[in-house]
Amino acid sequence: MIQISKSDFLEYRSCAKGWWLKHRKPDAVNWPAPSAFDRMLMADGYLVEAQAKKLVATWPHHDDCTFQRVFDAGSLYARADLVHDLGGGVIDLYEIKGSTSLKSSSGQDHVDDACFQTLVAERSGVSVRSVYIMHVNGEYSRGGAIDPAALLVIVDVTSEVRARSAGINEEIEAAIALIGVDLIDEQGCTCRHIGKASHCASFAYFNPDIPENSAYLLPRISRKRLETLDSEQRLAIDHVTEKDVTPAQLPIWRALASGEPLIDHEAIGAFLEPLQWPLHFYDYETFAAAVPIADGHRPQQAMPVQFSLHRLAADGRLEHAEFLADGPGQQAELVAALRAAFMDEGSAIVWNKSFEKGCNDRIADLLPDAAAFLAGINERTVDLMDPFKAHYVHPGFGGSTSIKKVLPILCPHLQYDPSAVHDGAGAMEAWIHMVETSDPAERTRLATELKNYCKLDSLAMVEIFRVLRAL
Repeated sequence: MIQISKSDFLEYRSCAKGWWLKHRKPDAVNWPAPSAFDRMLMADGYLVEAQAKKLVATWPHHDDCTFQRVFDAGSLYARADLVHDLGGGVIDLYEIKGSTSLKSSSGQDHVDDACFQTLVAERSGVSVRSVYIMHVNGEYSRGGAIDPAALLVIVDVTSEVRARSAGINEEIEAAIALIGVDLIDEQGCTCRHIGKASHCASFAYFNPDIPENSAYLLPRISRKRLETLDSEQRLAIDHVTEKDVTPAQLPIWRALASGEPLIDHEAIGAFLEPLQWPLHFYDYETFAAAVPIADGHRPQQAMPVQFSLHRLAADGRLEHAEFLADGPGQQAELVAALRAAFMDEGSAIVWNKSFEKGCNDRIADLLPDAAAFLAGINERTVDLMDPFKAHYVHPGFGGSTSIKKVLPILCPHLQYDPSAVHDGAGAMEAWIHMVETSDPAERTRLATELKNYCKLDSLAMVEIFRVLRAL
């Protein structure tokens, strides 16, 4: 018998057929291993629970509290984060979360999680009096040792859980029924009408009729549009018409449909013309945690711990500067290195400016003396991603403006090493491991990977700029 856990239930809600396949035909798909982001979430959860244990230890009834209590209800299984045993078979149930609200950063509703746990606990034979969600306080600012009472917020969600119980219970019964059958209709899954970024790992298995060049490559395509195209058997990009796309999707559709790059030389020239020399191509890597690691930091606040900057002069001379914090709370040292790398004049060029500008704003809040300098950088910031939204669109980008998609097409000689740090989540994971490890060789290896990755990000912008300038 397969017992359904909370994680199972969430996977079922995301894609019921995909969840069934994972359990009943596990060899049908190469299921992805947990990502660096997934591993960071798990690590965050352990750290928040450790603070919750410190908080509970101060409660007068702490002896009646149990962490990770298991409830077995036959076909259902739950491991509650925290249970307060009131006696007589009555409990209060707590879900502990590393997010700063009742929803996760991905939009997952924690009240639904708590509702599942409550229903399983009650099916196992206990009575749940009250249900709480304990999450981190986004306004908490660390000052010295962590204060669990200030870090954690406890929200009574009993009424919301009771209001949702009937609906969640119906979904649970449907999941139990589904996992019990040996055969299902394997044509299509619920992910068929949502964007590519949210597709399940088994999408290709259930939807083999979808060509690689399809409507799913159009950015921000709506569920309604996908449903219409699917009902008319027009999901292939060749069958999508100009009337089907939004103005923002139009250039991407044209490039995908023609198989040729779409290049607006005049618009690209207008983008390049105002740039001021020298050009400062820079990139941040950040670290965020539910439990702040340094004074002045807040929960889940992405704070820069590294930068790479390539400075390109009008005569073509290229210089490189970088900084990598070797411990928490080194934003002042980072700013000092940034001051040395930035000239008083010249454009600051980034990829996805809202990220770097947001980083500068957060450092400015932390270090008021640096606020004017960082505001000055923000004022002269230019987003190199902008031309790739509409003025340079290549079918090889796959409808994306990510530098990871643009670089291989425009600069195939530059490549990210998939066996080393090669994305933001991986950099975050590598950085905290570098800081915490006691192995000098491992620390050196991680530092080297981090520097190489960040350096490639800023160098990639230089090379992409050169391609645009040569058009």
